[in-house]
Amino acid sequence: MKITAYHRPETLDKARSLLRDLGPAGIPLAGATSHAFMKGDDEKTAVDLAALGLDTITATPQGFAIGAMARIADLQAFAAPGWVLDRVALRFVSQPMRNMTTLGGNLARVFPWNDFPVALLALDATLDIAGDTVTTHPAATFFKGQPARLFKPGDLLTAIHVPAVGPGCGFGYHKETVVNMDFSLFTAAAWVRRDKRSLAEVRIAVGAGVPLPQRLIALEDALTGKAFSRDTVRAAVIAHAEAVSWKGGDGFSADYIRQLALTHLEDALHAAWNDAAGGAV
Repeated sequence: MKITAYHRPETLDKARSLLRDLGPAGIPLAGATSHAFMKGDDEKTAVDLAALGLDTITATPQGFAIGAMARIADLQAFAAPGWVLDRVALRFVSQPMRNMTTLGGNLARVFPWNDFPVALLALDATLDIAGDTVTTHPAATFFKGQPARLFKPGDLLTAIHVPAVGPGCGFGYHKETVVNMDFSLFTAAAWVRRDKRSLAEVRIAVGAGVPLPQRLIALEDALTGKAFSRDTVRAAVIAHAEAVSWKGGDGFSADYIRQLALTHLEDALHAAWNDAAGGAV
């Protein structure tokens, strides 16, 4: 890919109009960290989205509205009751990359190393796409395939809505890499709501070690309503891991990834359960 022209529109309407007129020759720039992986000699016109004002994080009655151009470093620095995405941000590659990468850029095209789809699936987030009208997509729908299938020419991801993790609920996140500044081999996130000693609600998501980020609905169903114990969690994870199509990579086999999953799914669930003891901080 060769970028031969550059635009920096100051309004969403102008950005959408440019991209619509350019068609396949136009390419939106968010953090621009993934474009090195786009091979070929096709000439492209870059449309930089940095001036659109889509970089804020605001509290809402339900949780948080995050602009698609908010950088991972912004998520790392933000703090509020019920906010947990700073935990995911802290495991994101390195500080220079956190300073450049935007949340929208990490979501609009799914690579094996994307961290945030897994967290958003577990948190039951929704995502706004601005076209002729704004359409809102549950994370489970957005990541069912490559998100590009949901975008018409000129459409842009503008906001991500994340529910707060309230009292009696907890969030756990685990990411496996060979070295600290590396792509993920396997990522797991869990959200739970506890009722005394039982799991009243459970959401579990995995990424990197599967073809696309996904919820593990069968495992969620197996744990919902059960009294929480190490043995109960382990038995459910082992029983339902067999049904998942694990995917190897970077020299590691699918069976090795499955073994990572057995450990880290338990880790994420235990972290979420312990977090729920006092609610998110």
